[in-house]
Amino acid sequence: MGQAISLHRAFGAAVMAACVPVLCAGASASALPTPAQLAALAFPGWSDSAAGRVHSATLPPLPGTAHGIYAGWNTGKNRVLVEPKLVLRTDASHLTLIAGLVPAADDGHSIAVHATPMALAAYQFEQRGGTWGVSGRQGIFALRGFSGAAAVREVALAARRSAVAVEYGSCWQGYCGTWLAVYEAGRDMVRREPAVELALSGINVDSAADCQRRLAPLVKPHAQDPGARDDGGASDTHDCYAIEGSWTIDATHDQPGDLTVHYQGAISRAESYAGPPAAIDQRQVLRYGNGKYRAISGFSPVPAI
Repeated sequence: MGQAISLHRAFGAAVMAACVPVLCAGASASALPTPAQLAALAFPGWSDSAAGRVHSATLPPLPGTAHGIYAGWNTGKNRVLVEPKLVLRTDASHLTLIAGLVPAADDGHSIAVHATPMALAAYQFEQRGGTWGVSGRQGIFALRGFSGAAAVREVALAARRSAVAVEYGSCWQGYCGTWLAVYEAGRDMVRREPAVELALSGINVDSAADCQRRLAPLVKPHAQDPGARDDGGASDTHDCYAIEGSWTIDATHDQPGDLTVHYQGAISRAESYAGPPAAIDQRQVLRYGNGKYRAISGFSPVPAI
């Protein structure tokens, strides 16, 4: 399942009283405001409490939203729970706050279900005269994740170019997957179009009763999910697989470096179900150009889920 990320500590009341509507830069010029401190500026009244996290946000028309496929979200104004995620320093005098938003009921409780993604929203800040103030409210730029959760972190694309990496995953009917999306960040906005989106892992060991046996000994057996299906289908009607990927970006140059994904695991093809599984240990390399990463060598062995 997608990983939920704990909230950062709330903005101190004494600092708020002294510095609203801008945030004091602090004694150390190198110290950045925390995500919670910036959230209190982007969302007046925000605090790390049940009531303080409830605010409103506008969902713009994004790909897929017109068809209502994102449970809990409506195009236009939504009541949300606000979770500050991370702060990006885009240059010497500008910051961007990345917040995660989840649809909320009138009483402030999350209404996320399995098909509800987390909304990723960006808010820009500028430092003037030793203080930080809001300079832009980009708002929601993407919907990603399941059950209102996704793991969010900063990643360097190049020596002076950063991005937001989002990893998320879930399981249903014995099929599990994780995915990656990377959004390039500039001083004034985060790009809505991801630089890359791809499947990192695919595992269906619990999708059929014979998959654990077919993937042994390359995949360690585990207590099978009680919900694993056994529909009586013959072994030659389905693949069995357990493939996981890890990724890195070579950020040592002025321009975005190559993205390398390392896939490992095993697969038992339907047509060769009676034989031993095939080991997977391969790499795919993607290169940046015109705002997008595209494969230049290798391929992803993760089956479509």
